[in-house]
Amino acid sequence: MMMQVYMPTSEHEDDEVEELYDIIKEILEEDGKGDTNTIIMGDWNSVVGDESYRNTAGPQSLGRKSHMLINFCERNGLTVTNTQFRKLKRRLYTCKAPGDWSRHQFDYILVKHRFRNSVKDVKTLPGADIDSDCNLLVAKICTRLKKMIKFQKRRPQWDLEKLYAQ
Repeated sequence: MMMQVYMPTSEHEDDEVEELYDIIKEILEEDGKGDTNTIIMGDWNSVVGDESYRNTAGPQSLGRKSHMLINFCERNGLTVTNTQFRKLKRRLYTCKAPGDWSRHQFDYILVKHRFRNSVKDVKTLPGADIDSDCNLLVAKICTRLKKMIKFQKRRPQWDLEKLYAQ
């Protein structure tokens, strides 16, 4: 399952943001208990921080930690894939304010912890012509499907020794 999100900015109340996190959690629960690879991507308007946090976030990030997104990922068994790969700073930031020199990382791609190894690379494309103050965020994901073996009905095996014994 793939999901695209656009979370409210810091101008909104925390209750509104928590309500959206609850809606996303409900969708995740409907999806199943971990059988399928779930990818949640988008503008989270949150900062993960530049230090590792258990299995949720890696050290390759920008900014100071916002606990709301980290806690959400930890409760739902999600991993922030952007923070797992060592990149140059220009490949980390996803947004810059117009007329401002500061760079921010607000966009993330989250996957279930079970499928974190299927994500091979995540980076931004700062030169992409998309007419936005945000950079395009791309991920390379290789999913291997399990081979299903179908059992065919066998013909009944005749016990020939019983037949000859009579």
